[in-house]
Amino acid sequence: MVRNDFPIDRERHSRIKYELDRQGLSLAEIARRVGVGLPAVSSVSLGRSRSARIEAHLAQALGTKAPQLFPERYPEENKGGAS
Repeated sequence: MVRNDFPIDRERHSRIKYELDRQGLSLAEIARRVGVGLPAVSSVSLGRSRSARIEAHLAQALGTKAPQLFPERYPEENKGGAS
């Protein structure tokens, strides 16, 4: 996991938790699936740190891809309308 300079995004964090809850999931369940602690998943969801593996698991659980969930972390993949 890598610390970064991205701003903390509490709104996205709340949306992620809400959408996971709607599916009967939680950040703790994602942590269990990834094999990391809850603080690691929460830190990535908030934007305090980066982990491509955790980002991918969160996105997959929400039916999207990491570049769409965390666009500021994947600027090259979001240029020119790439899907």
